[in-house]
Amino acid sequence: MQEIVIRPLVFLDTETTGTQPGRHELLEIGAVIVAGAPPYGIEDSFSAKVRPLRIADADPEALTINHYTAEEWRDAMPEAEAARFFCEKVRGAALWGWNVSFDRAFLEPAMNRAGMTLEQYGLDYTWYDLKPDFIRWAKLSGRETEFGPRFSLGAARRAFSIELEDAHRALPDAIATYQVFVRLEEEFARMREQLRNQGLGL
Repeated sequence: MQEIVIRPLVFLDTETTGTQPGRHELLEIGAVIVAGAPPYGIEDSFSAKVRPLRIADADPEALTINHYTAEEWRDAMPEAEAARFFCEKVRGAALWGWNVSFDRAFLEPAMNRAGMTLEQYGLDYTWYDLKPDFIRWAKLSGRETEFGPRFSLGAARRAFSIELEDAHRALPDAIATYQVFVRLEEEFARMREQLRNQGLGL
């Protein structure tokens, strides 16, 4: 019998100098590493500030939202060093995020520019997006109008009363994403139990 390998889960977030990959750059990477099975306990967390090379191309609004100052980023890592640090920390894990295609559009090219690939670090091509699960929960709960149409991480935090002191910083947002994941797991388990009790179980 083939052994089933339970991989750790990584909930990640990035902050950037704008919304356009290729033009804008990474500013910060944050991640929470958790056990790959219930109760999904936190095993590690980390963040890394990334030194932008083309700050003149940055969207001023993005810099304000992400709390960027030259002084705060004085000791930030070069992009290649930050990408390698991230890959070493998350080796072999399953990657999760909120609207994770945005994070990937900045992170994976940074990895590739540094000569790294997903395969080298045992990372799947698939990155898992938590946002569709929240949309599904909102629809099943009859609360789609309350949290849509954007279904943002902020809306999910509000749905589950998750406090966040430092929004739009990579690590706090990664932690919030993890907390929403745990709550959604609990909510879907409760819904499945209700269906079983009604004789409609999956």
